[in-house]
Amino acid sequence: MARNNRNIVHLLVNREQGYREYGFRSATSSSSSRESCFRQVAIELAEFVLLERMKNEDLCKPLDDLDNETESVLNIEQSHHGLFTATVQTNKSVNVFHTPSMRKIAKYHSGERSVWTLAFHPKNANIIAFATLGGTVSVYVDNQLVATRDETPTIGSLCFHPTRSYLLLNSMNQIIFWNWASDKTYSVDMYEDCKCRFLHMTLDLRLITGITPSLLYGSVNFLEDLSQVQPEHLAETFLRHVYFMLEKLEKALSINNGHRLQKELNKQFYAWVRLLQTINTEGHNIRVRDTLEPAEKSFKSDLNLTLVTLNRRIEALQETFSSRPSVISLCSDDLLRLGYSMASLYTEPLYFFEKICQKYVYQNFNRYVQYKFDLNLVSEMLDKVFDMFRRITPIAVTKEEWERQWSFYVTQTTYVQPELNKHCALQAWDLTAFTDDVDDLPDFKEEWKNVITMGIVINDSNVAISQCEQLVASVRLRSVKEMEIRSLRRDIFGQLMFVFKFVSNFVSLSFSPSGRFVIVGLRCTKQLKYACILDRQTGWRIDSTGLNGCLRAPDDTIFPNERVGLQLCLPVEKDRYLEVNCIKWATLPGYGLLLGLKAKFVQICR
Repeated sequence: MARNNRNIVHLLVNREQGYREYGFRSATSSSSSRESCFRQVAIELAEFVLLERMKNEDLCKPLDDLDNETESVLNIEQSHHGLFTATVQTNKSVNVFHTPSMRKIAKYHSGERSVWTLAFHPKNANIIAFATLGGTVSVYVDNQLVATRDETPTIGSLCFHPTRSYLLLNSMNQIIFWNWASDKTYSVDMYEDCKCRFLHMTLDLRLITGITPSLLYGSVNFLEDLSQVQPEHLAETFLRHVYFMLEKLEKALSINNGHRLQKELNKQFYAWVRLLQTINTEGHNIRVRDTLEPAEKSFKSDLNLTLVTLNRRIEALQETFSSRPSVISLCSDDLLRLGYSMASLYTEPLYFFEKICQKYVYQNFNRYVQYKFDLNLVSEMLDKVFDMFRRITPIAVTKEEWERQWSFYVTQTTYVQPELNKHCALQAWDLTAFTDDVDDLPDFKEEWKNVITMGIVINDSNVAISQCEQLVASVRLRSVKEMEIRSLRRDIFGQLMFVFKFVSNFVSLSFSPSGRFVIVGLRCTKQLKYACILDRQTGWRIDSTGLNGCLRAPDDTIFPNERVGLQLCLPVEKDRYLEVNCIKWATLPGYGLLLGLKAKFVQICR
């Protein structure tokens, strides 16, 4: 056991501490920042050693404890300190291992149905919960069953609150906050046609969700009926439209079809003008209050992070469009001739947002929402969108032609493409205000709020969050599949950090302990490699033979998907090939990769 614990990270850190103890280093080197920096270097070195060995050695080794089990491993989860590893298998059980020795230390039976999702407590590794395909949720503390709950539908994902005895889980079109210690429950509804497929709670009390978009508002037809929208909901209608508009323009750009892009720009400008016209005509009817009576309830909706994220996406589109000289410019005279002015598209909508800023907006049944946002961010958004359309939108000659094309657009076009139904909106919700009151919980119907990206989510292994909880990796489908790494930091929330494009069917994502590398597990035939390890910190092209292969400096001809660190066949011999369900990097530094296959659990490299 002791031998297994002596991995390269422990040896390097212990050696560094020994140097300090015997005075070989200055006293300043004992600061926590230096030790943290050294540990980061040691972890990355361990990861480089692993990659170097995998280039030349077959490191796949089966676990003796699972020799008699041939059921598929659907998912792998690890405790916060990495000492425990749990597997979800189709034999209606959960196996827990001691990671350094990979010896089984516990086995939990799920009853009549297989387990679909499980989670360790983020601070106490002796607390674990899992849910079955039949909807049964179980919580174990110190290997003892302490709480159970039955939900009729399948539980797609669950996670623990880090500071309170709450287990968060999804059920039908609800997200349930279950206090497993007191059996007290709160539930928050989503739209009827929505489904939550991913839940993760960070230590700074942010809930990351993956919720399928609602078709109720995904269609452009809601813009045709803008006259039916209540004034109180114009703000969220505006933000929802901006969100879908950017999704459509980004998708059109990814296809790289000039005709389709200009057609999409035309459509979106028609919709944009209609939306602002409605705000100008209906916004003065909105009911707002400066203060509330004691009996009246309200909830706060902070929009600043959403506005910053949307502005950043608009800026990226502006930069992309500026390099496309073929698009037709729309000048101010054209707008005036069509009956629209700068005031109607920019200045007048600002009056509406100024009216609701920091005020209590009536919703229904004596319930109010207080929108908190910086008015300058709204002004910046309106200015950027107007400038983007003014520069690049080809327009019809007459206003009548505009109306004819708009009518055709409404009846023939929808925002939600068929492949979008496979996606979930990954969002971040602030739960710092939650104090055992359902009114403190987010409104999960705000599907446009704090959106990180859209991702394909079937189970928990399809989304990866780094150990530092500053990065999230997911896969979305555009012209091809795109593995995106985006920031969760509040100052650059949602910013794109890395993109890798591929066409194979992916099964899982996982960050290395350092956060530098991410592994993409692929489901392929025997003839194809079925894992890619990517280095997100380099823009160099790295030959698939290894990290020390052919390198060349980045230039304009290099695409993001060329930054491939290592492509793997695991195991190397094709006759030993087993289909992959998930690949996870061991949370404990220096302990390699963990594979969940369709036959046995496989350990890779120490």
